[in-house]
Amino acid sequence: MMASDQFIKYYQLLKRMTSQLQSDMQSELSEGKKIKMTGTEFEKRVYDALTDAGIKEENIQHSAQKFPDFIITDPEKGEKIGVEVKKTDSAKWEVIGGSIYESLKNNIDETYVVMAKLGGNNPEVRFRKYEECIADLKVTHSPRFSLNMDLKKGEDYLTTHDSGDLLKLSGDELNKRIRQLLRSNKSTWWSEAETTSFTELSLEEKDAYFVDGVVLFPEVFGGNYERFTPWLIYSCLVWCKNVRDVFSAGGTQKITEIDTFVSAVMNRTVEKIDDVKARIDNLTNDEIQKFWKKEYAQRSNKIQIWLSLVKENMKFSNKLIENNKKLDNYKELPDEDISEKIKDTYCGHISSLLKLHK
Repeated sequence: MMASDQFIKYYQLLKRMTSQLQSDMQSELSEGKKIKMTGTEFEKRVYDALTDAGIKEENIQHSAQKFPDFIITDPEKGEKIGVEVKKTDSAKWEVIGGSIYESLKNNIDETYVVMAKLGGNNPEVRFRKYEECIADLKVTHSPRFSLNMDLKKGEDYLTTHDSGDLLKLSGDELNKRIRQLLRSNKSTWWSEAETTSFTELSLEEKDAYFVDGVVLFPEVFGGNYERFTPWLIYSCLVWCKNVRDVFSAGGTQKITEIDTFVSAVMNRTVEKIDDVKARIDNLTNDEIQKFWKKEYAQRSNKIQIWLSLVKENMKFSNKLIENNKKLDNYKELPDEDISEKIKDTYCGHISSLLKLHK
């Protein structure tokens, strides 16, 4: 952490610099010049502005390939200030930032974003601490931060998702944290080189994906993985050769309390009932709309909605039906009635368990 006097010194320097950059571009526009430039050209302007502000060239390290674009080393105290340069041609203060794998783990005391917004009536230039304008975690060819200079204080992604550790972790721990954060995020595309095999995950992570699967995609109770599979790959960066095994491992089991044979996914849901309830309780309105295709749901209604979706999607194998025919409470019932009774019995049991685990 930079000392307060040094922080003020460089904050004021960046304030003067961005103000001058903006003033120069607006003057050019008033003279009839068209304000259009590449990111590299804006970087050059920022570099010139830094030297004009009194920073000696030998104290500025520039890299066009690494994060951040400029590293300023204080000649007296040796503290380092990073400057990441961004430019947008739109009228919004939003851009895709650098790869999470670059992050801020580079012995820099403070890192700032200097951004030019060339859309709208007048070109503008702002600066802000990097972590304060991280708006989201997105996946293009690899996980990246998206930046928004208009965020209010405390609205940044690291704060709202309690994920400041992203800037400190590395290696497998960082990959694990990214997968955890992406589980309920948007679906998009990324390079296969960034994926992790499901078999390589820890038991804790495998269980987390199982819970997400049964809660977000109730159709898995019927053996339908058409939505879960792309979500696992594109949103979570996890590749699974046989997705069915995520839910069906263990085969048919008997739940003694209800004297009923159930599928593996049904049995594992009972075993993970605490985690299932927590996941349902923590569902956001966006998740409810996206995954359940339902509008806003009160907290007390989430469980009932989920149970109705589970019951609606349940399907049973012939083997499971035949196993239940051997039990006294299913004897002599037609297959269709057995199927409905299993649904009612199981959902009633789950409902009771969820009420017990408040």
